[in-house]
Amino acid sequence: MPSRRNSLLILGLVAILLAAAVYLIFIRQPVSQATQLGLDLQGGVSVQLEGYRTDGSEVERDEMERAVQVIRERVDSLGVTEPEIQIQGQDQVSVNIPGITDTERAVEVIGRTAQLGLYEVLAYEQQDNVPEGEVQSAEDDLRQSLKDDSEFEEGETKILFEESPALEGEGTYVAGYIVSEQPQITGGALDSATVGVDDQSNRIVQMNFTREGGQQFTDLSQEISQSTLGAGEPGRLAIVLDDDVESAPVVEQAIPGGQVSISNDSLPGGLPQDEAEELQVVLETGALPVNMRVLSVTTIGATLGAASLAGGLIAAAAGFALVLAFLTFIYRALGMVASAALLIYAFLLWGVIVAVPITITLPGIAGVVLALGVAADANIVIFERVKEEVRRGKTPRSAIALGYQKGFRAILDGNLTTIIVAMILFGLSSGSVRGFAVLLSIGVLLSMFTAVVVTRALLGLISSRGGLNLTPRMLGVSPDSIRPAGRGSESGEKARVR
Repeated sequence: MPSRRNSLLILGLVAILLAAAVYLIFIRQPVSQATQLGLDLQGGVSVQLEGYRTDGSEVERDEMERAVQVIRERVDSLGVTEPEIQIQGQDQVSVNIPGITDTERAVEVIGRTAQLGLYEVLAYEQQDNVPEGEVQSAEDDLRQSLKDDSEFEEGETKILFEESPALEGEGTYVAGYIVSEQPQITGGALDSATVGVDDQSNRIVQMNFTREGGQQFTDLSQEISQSTLGAGEPGRLAIVLDDDVESAPVVEQAIPGGQVSISNDSLPGGLPQDEAEELQVVLETGALPVNMRVLSVTTIGATLGAASLAGGLIAAAAGFALVLAFLTFIYRALGMVASAALLIYAFLLWGVIVAVPITITLPGIAGVVLALGVAADANIVIFERVKEEVRRGKTPRSAIALGYQKGFRAILDGNLTTIIVAMILFGLSSGSVRGFAVLLSIGVLLSMFTAVVVTRALLGLISSRGGLNLTPRMLGVSPDSIRPAGRGSESGEKARVR
């Protein structure tokens, strides 16, 4: 058994750790915000995306991996923590975003391809005030007319469209543009994008190109300014995002500096705030390497998440209370010490979860409960050894020392096996199953500390000089089950028991 001094040092260390846990859980921030909850506990949205190519060719694995990186950056920009993003199969991506409230915006941001291109407009036609429901028909008419234009060459050029609210009156402004098949400048030349306002205080998205991209843009604007469209009209620059023309301003002179803005002059105040922020995110995070289509969107409400959390916590609390009652009833004083150690264990584990931090999901709660069982099992292994030594006639203090000595190897082997299994599970799984493996591993390591070190220090302090006079009954051993001690054994203790 550790000396009284060593026991006090160990318990002092435990007190410091508990104080740190209290600070992390209750003082550093409101307790309701201390623990990060996963999608299944706080609600959110789960989106299933499928990558595809417009030419029908197969999507490569490395393209999906790069798409996951871009999607992760976009989700991070939404201010969401611990999203689960993983590739499923050859061409699908599962995105689970906990705590998100604006699901439509989230789906739009993560699924938008955001392929930016700047084109010189070769020719264009437009229709104003197109009634709602006739936009597609207007585009078909414009496409047919532009295909007859001398600038259109099949395979060398293409026709893109712009749709925006009419500047005057009702309806939609629809314009078709003939541009080259490939853009003169792509989003790869973009350095950054910011939301700002123009001279008329209209909200815009300002794009800043890299040095090389800025020079390319200067050359392109110089070339466009020197060209003319039909009827001597100045040249235009088409700013295209995902094959939709965002705007096509007139370029009257070369534009140095490598800055281009996307605006919407048809709306008072320019671009809507949400749209501008969304555009900034997709431009800054870059384009997805493949197109994405949304296969399914599953929204998990906060109410359902709260119900799952309450159910999980009630189950964990009930199991914890039953374990404490069982230990106290069977092992008496030893059980009370073990119960105190388990309470310390639970508090320290909560502190570790908050400090790392670790996102709690339903599988994670299962991992905590399982680790709790492992901690209780370690105490049972030691206590059964202690009781066996008491039945052999050892004094309670000697029996406790022998119990820890003989039981430690079995506890170590069992816990190492559990940790190895958890590591294998972590390596072969993903998502919330990994969270289960992480919490199980941390819980097992922590249980080794509380079940072996803390309980031993507590019992060492209790059984030391000046402490309690432990009797076999207090350890859950009936005096009738104690065998007579051998010669030279602790007959004095046996006599005291009788």
